[in-house]
Amino acid sequence: MKAKILLTALLSFLLVFGKASQFTSTLFIDVAEHPTKNYVVVLNHGDAIESTGDLKIKNVRNGNNRIQIFKRTYRATRRNPNAFVDRMVYNGFVKIPRNSKVFTQLFNRNLITNQIVSKRNRVPNNPRGNQFGMRARNFQALKQTVINESFDRNKLQILNSAVRNNVISSRQVKQLMVLMTYDKNRLIFAKKAFANTVDQQNYFLVSSGLTYESNRRRLLKFVNQQPQNNKPRRGGNRRR
Repeated sequence: MKAKILLTALLSFLLVFGKASQFTSTLFIDVAEHPTKNYVVVLNHGDAIESTGDLKIKNVRNGNNRIQIFKRTYRATRRNPNAFVDRMVYNGFVKIPRNSKVFTQLFNRNLITNQIVSKRNRVPNNPRGNQFGMRARNFQALKQTVINESFDRNKLQILNSAVRNNVISSRQVKQLMVLMTYDKNRLIFAKKAFANTVDQQNYFLVSSGLTYESNRRRLLKFVNQQPQNNKPRRGGNRRR
């Protein structure tokens, strides 16, 4: 009788453990085009997850996951102050390896997988920023510092100093440049930040932060003339 009870308990444990081991990964979604909008993600026709800006979804099932992403716009009415409209911006699948971190990017109604990192691999501590750009806490502090300034010349001085001593992502460059009023200053900063950008292959995202088509062409021409690499130069060692 005891052996039967132990066998039942063991089978129950293995069943629960087996199911739990299928949900060991984390999915990151970088909403590059509109980072301040509200998004709703539905995985495998399950519960909806809402977030403002980039999304981090824990305990994602291993294998192919059906994913739907909606952009949510709140439109208050007299009858319903919390009314909203959802517009689908992606409907497809994302492959999630076991026990991993999957970094994706939503751009032009496509979900692009940029990198997959095993959770078993430790990421070395890098005080200059990590491989995905400036650390989130430092980046938010930089944004707030720039917002507090009234004039573009002061904002540009702060931003140039920041990118000289930190690595940064294309998405972060765009978020910072739009904090300035004049397009010419945005272009100056975009050119300055390129050398220390970790994902230079995605720099086309930055051009959408410019207002005038002529400045977009100038930026893309500048980028095409630069030697691109995956290892940004350190600002302290760069000669002027």
